[in-house]
Amino acid sequence: MASVNATISRDTAPGAVIVTWALTSADTGTGFQLPAAGDMTCHTFGTFGGATITWQGSSDGTNWHAMTQKGGTANMAYTTTGNHTPNEMPPFVRAISAGGTSTAITASLCYYPRYFKNAY
Repeated sequence: MASVNATISRDTAPGAVIVTWALTSADTGTGFQLPAAGDMTCHTFGTFGGATITWQGSSDGTNWHAMTQKGGTANMAYTTTGNHTPNEMPPFVRAISAGGTSTAITASLCYYPRYFKNAY
């Protein structure tokens, strides 16, 4: 199990912040602090090899919970490629992987700030 730092791009799409974690089996992405209220979509793709990717949120960057998929109560835990929007807007977001073999998954958060609370 490794802690994986996020790669952050503000130049990929106009107005968007793209946060990406390259995960293998049993990796934990470092938390990304959302700088403002906004809209986000969580995208997972790659070789899952039986792994599950779970999107988590936190109010303090220490205690994490699975976020739920918009329009329902199901946790955002996936074993295949997909784009999903969470119900929650926590201050911190990360992706984690569990299980699987020969896993190489990209977890990408596309975030469009609506207004800024802090400079980033």
